[in-house]
Amino acid sequence: MESLSKLSENPKSLVSFPDVLEREWNQAKPAQNLPSPAEVRPKDAISLPFPEDRSKTSLQSDLGKGPTDILGTIESIAKSQGMDPNLVKAMVKAESNFKPKAVSPKGAMGLMQLMPETAESLGVSDPFDPEDNIGGGVKFLKGLMKEFKDPEKAIAAYNAGPGAVKRYKGIPPYEETQKYVNKVKRYYKDFSS
Repeated sequence: MESLSKLSENPKSLVSFPDVLEREWNQAKPAQNLPSPAEVRPKDAISLPFPEDRSKTSLQSDLGKGPTDILGTIESIAKSQGMDPNLVKAMVKAESNFKPKAVSPKGAMGLMQLMPETAESLGVSDPFDPEDNIGGGVKFLKGLMKEFKDPEKAIAAYNAGPGAVKRYKGIPPYEETQKYVNKVKRYYKDFSS
């Protein structure tokens, strides 16, 4: 698994993580007499937050939807709302690392880390349901894009709040928000390539 640790040192290379994992699996299997992926029970499954084969697999995340399902859900919802699916994927990666049950120290919930008040205002009844959460998060992001007419300002507003972006007439000088905007841009580039 040495190549996996090297892979994590370069974030751009993470897009090919499933290929490396499969290669490692296939190399280790004969020597260690490991079960095939089909023999692994769903509770033993790991959830990778990276693009993978779009075909259905028998492995599912403990949290309900597997990564392929989540990526498909993002694609579908983003396209239906006229948003760039790669931007939404980048936001989900930055917000929760594709973990549907994620909760932040401040109380933000789910894949797109919706605050309880925001979720309620968007009509999200279950912030831990991937479809409900992504639907609300994309609706919120779309509103921010319309309001600010600048993707970077909209991304900053998603993190720091629209009031902060208005007050500073751009990306607020908060270190967390500036890092967040750069992270989303980097992930967007990765998903777009």
